[in-house]
Formats: sequence, structure tokens, C-alpha cells
Amino acid sequence: MSDVTEVHQEKETLSVEVNIPGHAPRTTTALFARTRKILLEREGARCFICNATAEQSGHPLEAHHHPIERSLAEMIDWDRFKQDAQAGYWGPNIQAFDWASFTDWTQFVDDMTVNGMLVCRTHHTAKDSGIHTLPFPLWVAQKYAKEGYAFSDLETIHHYDVDVK
Repeated sequence: MSDVTEVHQEKETLSVEVNIPGHAPRTTTALFARTRKILLEREGARCFICNATAEQSGHPLEAHHHPIERSLAEMIDWDRFKQDAQAGYWGPNIQAFDWASFTDWTQFVDDMTVNGMLVCRTHHTAKDSGIHTLPFPLWVAQKYAKEGYAFSDLETIHHYDVDVK
């Protein structure tokens, strides 16, 4: 077994330097509020990663802008994105978006039915477990990790089951 890597802790120090475009302060638009409710219903009001409800997670579920972060929207070449979206690259919900009526990035970015992912606070912004704090391969591995796996000193993987009726 000398060629097997044993379980080990990996510590990454991530330093990112990119230019975030100037943007207005974040506001909750009517479109965001309305479509967040639809996203909650469509996704069964459960976190994408751990399947927790708001009650199970101890916090309201949060709608993460995905795949386009709101703060980055003004740097996006929307013609390039639209081409991939219409080709189905980003999945059926984004492909079905009303691209023919698209005139402003807020129409897409604030529509959580196409640019939203429902996550609990732990898997949204928490240190060492949130999509805003982990490299994507580590973040998404939490969704598929074995039940009870000690992911970090702070998190043991737990998947909430959907109640079967």
C-alpha cells in the first residue's frame, strides 16, 4: 500500500486578485423577490448541497446567483453567454429563458428561476463550506460525499432526506 495516499488534511491559502467591475449597491429587485419564491417551490425549499430545509439548517434558504454573479454582470459579454445558453450549455431552464426579449442583464441575473441556486447559509457563505469561500471542486464534493464524512474540522457531511409520504 505504499502507493496509496492516506486520508490527509489539505490546507489551501487562496489569494485571488481580479478586477470586479464597478456596480451599484446590491438591492433586492421585485424580479428577484418574485422568482426566489418560485425557485423555493420548484426546488422543494431544500439546499442544493445538503438538502436541508430552512428549519433544518436554522436559517432561511438563500438564492445564490448562479451561474452569473450579480456583481460580475456588467463585465459579461452577454452575446457570448446567450449563444451558449441557447445551445443548452447551461441546462434547460436557462435555455428556455426568453432570450428574444432580453434587453438588459437584470432580466436574466435577477431571475432566480434561471440564474438561481437554492442553498443554506452554510453552503452559501460560511467559511470552509460555502460556494463563496471554497474552490468549486471542493464545494460540489460536499453534495456527493458519503454520509458522516469528516469534511473539515467544522463540518461533518450530513444529507437531509426528503420526507417520503
